[in-house]
Amino acid sequence: MAIVGTAAYPAAMDQDGWAREDVEIRRVLELARAGIARYGFGEELHPEDLARPWGNGRWMDNAWLRGVRDLLEWVAGEVAYGPLRGTPAARPTQYEVYADTADIDEIMRQGSRCPVRPGWPPPQSGEAMDATVHWLEGETDVPPVCEHALGAYQCACRDLAWMSASS
Repeated sequence: MAIVGTAAYPAAMDQDGWAREDVEIRRVLELARAGIARYGFGEELHPEDLARPWGNGRWMDNAWLRGVRDLLEWVAGEVAYGPLRGTPAARPTQYEVYADTADIDEIMRQGSRCPVRPGWPPPQSGEAMDATVHWLEGETDVPPVCEHALGAYQCACRDLAWMSASS
């Protein structure tokens, strides 16, 4: 039987295992939605954009915001299935989120080390989901969307800009 030390978990975790409270999750979710609406790319991902996912900073930031939105909608209980594998859960536990995002590293490598796979989100969405999980867990205090409703590719806030470089 493995024993996990208390230092392995942030002190402020809620009952679902997340370090973020529902009100904070919903605030960041609304910022992501506002940023997506501002960009105006719509919901459809076009094959020509997916063929060159690193070609346009605004498109890359929109893809980042979509990743944040898609994961937080699930965590907040607004959708019943995970954004990547479709893991069913009305309000997922950390384990269910990890199971749904198991392919995140492969998704993040798309477009640079391998082609973008049909049906998968763009690599920036994968990076954003990864950053969002770290934020939800309390590994970072920096939310994945800044107060200006921008993601890591367009935000000049000093705390958020490092995310795109380190993802």
